[in-house]
Amino acid sequence: MSLLLLSLIGVIVFSLIMILLLLTFAKSDEKIIRWSPLVVLLFVIILSSWWVKDLSLQWVLIEATTLFGALLISLSKTEKSLDVAWKFLIINSFGLGIAFLGIIFLSFGTREDVNSQLTLFSLLPRIPTHETLMVEAGIWLAVFGYTSKLGLFPNHFWVSDTYAESPSQISSILAALLPVSVILAIYPFVVMDTHFTSNHFSAKSGMLILGLITMMYSLWTVYQTDDLRRITALTAMFHSGGLAVFVYLYPDFETINYMLSANITVKTLLFSTMGILRVDAGARNFSEINPENGLCRKSLYLYILSVAMAFVLPISPFFISDLILIKLGMEGLHYWIIAVPIINLIFFLVVINKIIPLLKIKSRPLAEKNKKLLTTRINISYILFFVTTLVGIFGMYKIIIGEL
Repeated sequence: MSLLLLSLIGVIVFSLIMILLLLTFAKSDEKIIRWSPLVVLLFVIILSSWWVKDLSLQWVLIEATTLFGALLISLSKTEKSLDVAWKFLIINSFGLGIAFLGIIFLSFGTREDVNSQLTLFSLLPRIPTHETLMVEAGIWLAVFGYTSKLGLFPNHFWVSDTYAESPSQISSILAALLPVSVILAIYPFVVMDTHFTSNHFSAKSGMLILGLITMMYSLWTVYQTDDLRRITALTAMFHSGGLAVFVYLYPDFETINYMLSANITVKTLLFSTMGILRVDAGARNFSEINPENGLCRKSLYLYILSVAMAFVLPISPFFISDLILIKLGMEGLHYWIIAVPIINLIFFLVVINKIIPLLKIKSRPLAEKNKKLLTTRINISYILFFVTTLVGIFGMYKIIIGEL
């Protein structure tokens, strides 16, 4: 998949998120219209970071998303959301500060008499002749710093709270679109790390370890909660760990872009349907849902469908990505990779086991007070499901013809 097609998918999905934000914002009494320019600016910055090749400018754009993201997280207008916004700002700024230090080390460690841009194209030829500790440290610091923005262990503490306390539309942007910027920023350093023949510790291997720990932490934590928003947040964090494992296998740009398109579509669908179920149920915790009030089957089935799309549904882009993951692992003789789809299946079963009891609650139509809002959200979710399915079918086609 080309970067242009990935960007097109990003624009389509963001447009749907904006419709949801403008027409169905219900997290607080905040006038969302006056915040919409900031949301659009955040997306423009995110999208620009996908295309920028200069590593330092890319860092600047990603750092800018931290400030704008913190402001939008506070739209919930609760005391907890303000605390979460500060946590998001501090932890991500800390991690990106480490990444910037790595970029500085790399810049000085590969300096030559002639001036050249700080891009992968200009840096890669210099790696074999500049295999110094400074360059190695720079690559490692850049990768480790960026993993905090991706939400990997040990800087993962902002993820669950941020996605759980933000408005679902803002959570969609942060969970679906922002990881694309981070992965595209990390990938050049992974390429350089692969070409570094005398490294003491591979940054790529370090990222793999952090990704696997993040996945296991998410699995353990989701087992212990019945909070619908937090379950969805942990699912997003689990897949961020999966992205790190995917990048470790060193796929080409076409394959990376497809995996990122899966992240955009499925996570947006997941947060959209989560918002529908939460509003319809009138509670975040499953244990607090009153069976006497009933549930609309449509809202419940949509969320179950989105969870299936996040893991096991054959038409899901994530399911296709698992097939690609196994293929890359087998080609690289990484036979342990088969454990990753198994962990995915276990995570899915844990989540479904928590949702199944809701099927016992009596069915009812949408409540009149939320009917207009939820009907709009449901219709947008149908469109998201259609777009997600198209991405899945496209991936299957590319696998069949051998291009993924």
